[in-house]
Parts: sequence; structure tokens; C-alpha cells
Amino acid sequence: MKRFLALAILFVLLCPAAWARGEDTPAALYTARTRMDSKMYADWDGTEGITQIAIVPKHRRVSVLALNPTFALVSYGEDKAVGYVRRVCLEDTRIVDNASTPPYGVEFNHFLAVVEADDAPVTTAPGGGDTLITLHSGARVSFIAFENGYGKLIFHRQYAYIDSRLLGEMLSVYEEPEAAGTDAPIASFTSFYKITTDESNLNRMTNIAVACQKLSDYPLFPAGDLDFNRDMGPYKASSGYLPAGVLSDGEVLQGYGGGTCQVSSTLYNVVLQLPGLTVLQRRAHGDNGASYLPIGMDAAVGNSALNFRFRNDYSFPLRMVASSQDGALTIAFYRAE
Repeated sequence: MKRFLALAILFVLLCPAAWARGEDTPAALYTARTRMDSKMYADWDGTEGITQIAIVPKHRRVSVLALNPTFALVSYGEDKAVGYVRRVCLEDTRIVDNASTPPYGVEFNHFLAVVEADDAPVTTAPGGGDTLITLHSGARVSFIAFENGYGKLIFHRQYAYIDSRLLGEMLSVYEEPEAAGTDAPIASFTSFYKITTDESNLNRMTNIAVACQKLSDYPLFPAGDLDFNRDMGPYKASSGYLPAGVLSDGEVLQGYGGGTCQVSSTLYNVVLQLPGLTVLQRRAHGDNGASYLPIGMDAAVGNSALNFRFRNDYSFPLRMVASSQDGALTIAFYRAE
């Protein structure tokens, strides 16, 4: 089964205000309902000094034309006003055409690489901007694309970049899983976690590493499923987990296995890229979601109500490779035969 059509262009947000220059407004990919009165902007590059062009009232349906990690390009009303609203303002998203459009919010990644340099800064702009985090030799990273020699990826709720000259091994994600060999990744994604050295976060990083190892050891056969709580748990000291911060109803509490939600959430963003995988259960961490991913793209785990489950509907087995180093949590899928 080939991937969804137009996967290379759906989620690169359109050139700001291209529609205002007389270009055709793109077709709607989704519809959504506003959860609050939502400011609509003429541009998405922050809101400082950007013209507010409208307010979309609460509980109105809009057409979603494109996405980036923070904003959605939408059209609304009888006059089809077009502008950018924050993704947190939207809920109840629905696909317009199931045959050609991937799940809401999926960000297709096309390359998987390993850092070769001693220091590889992740920056807010290609070749400049602020340094968000620095990776080191051996760290695995998944990229959406390359722009002028810089790998583009998602860092929390923004795009970020790494100089390709600092990378060693580079693999293209094979876009036809049915025809892929066992050494070619068929989907991948990277999220970033904090690397502070307080005890709770050190424990959280340990828990992420434990869950990554368990995930890498888990076989996913045809018609088989992965139940994150069942297969990565139990979240106890006997399983190698330590007490760390757990996000619960908007509060951070201490609990064994804190950090495993970031593994399940990163996994969710890989699963969404493969149409041969079916999500059986998934819930976000509330309306605002987990801050290490775009709004609504996380998958909370920890109890029967909070779990991530999916099924392999491909005719072949899959293997997962998960790693964590220097704040980069990367998961990739491969054929297992």
C-alpha cells in the first residue's frame, strides 16, 4: 500500500499570505471546530506585529487548509476569509477525504541520520538563530526534509534545523513499505526531552531509555497489536523504572515510569505515517497536550483510560528501533523479514 497522496506537501505550511497575492486558496484537508473565540492572523511567523484580520467565534466550524507545529491555515465564513489561527484553538477535527488525506497533524519524515560531529547544535533557523539543544556523536535524528543543506525537524512546537555537514550515516525513509528491504526505515520521528540534571529529570531520562529498550525488543507480527501499558509496563521499580514527573490533569506529580508518555507519544507520531497501522486507543494529555510535541499529537499512557494501542494490518512483521541520547528520542520502523 502506497502512502497517502501528496504526503510531501500536505504539512509544509504555505508561503505566508500566498493566497493574498492572488494565488488560488488550497483545498480543505480537514474541518475543525473552534473551542474558543479564536484570533485569525495574516501571517503565522509569531503574532508580534502581525495583523489580526478576524476573530472566529467559539464553536464555529472552519476548513483547515494546512498546518505547521503551532498554527493552522483556515478558511471561515461566507466570504471564505483565510488566515492563521493557533492549533490549540481547534477541536473535533475531521478528514475531508479519507482516501487521499492522512490523519490530522501527521508530519511525514523522509530521512533518518546519525550525528557524526562532536557537537551538532539544533537551531531555530538554518545556519543561525538560537541554539535549542546540542547533540553529540552517535545521536539518531529523524528529518522532515533538507533545506539548503540543513535538516528540518520538529523541536517541541516549532521547526528546527541541523547542519547536514555534521551528520554521518544518512538513510532515506522508504515510502512503499510493501517493497522495502529489512535495512530501510519505512517511518521515523524524533521528539526532544529535557536534559537537566535534577534528580527527577535524570530519573525521567532513565525511564525513557528503559521504554526505548523494551520497544526495540518488541516484535510486531501481522494482525498483532502493541498495547503500551501491557507491553512496556508495568511501571514499577521491578521493570527498571524510577519515580519521575508525571503529567496528570495539568499537574506534574511524581510516579514510577514518568517519561514513558514521551516514548508513547513519539511512537504515535511514527504510527500515523503508516497507513497499514491502525490506532485502537489514544488520548492526548488534555486540551493543550504535552509541550514536547505540536498540539494534540501526544499519546498519554499509565492506566486503562490512558493507553496507546495499535495493530499491524500489514501482511508482514515489523520491528521498531528506539533510541534516546542528548535529548533526542528517535523511533523508526523497519520490515522484520
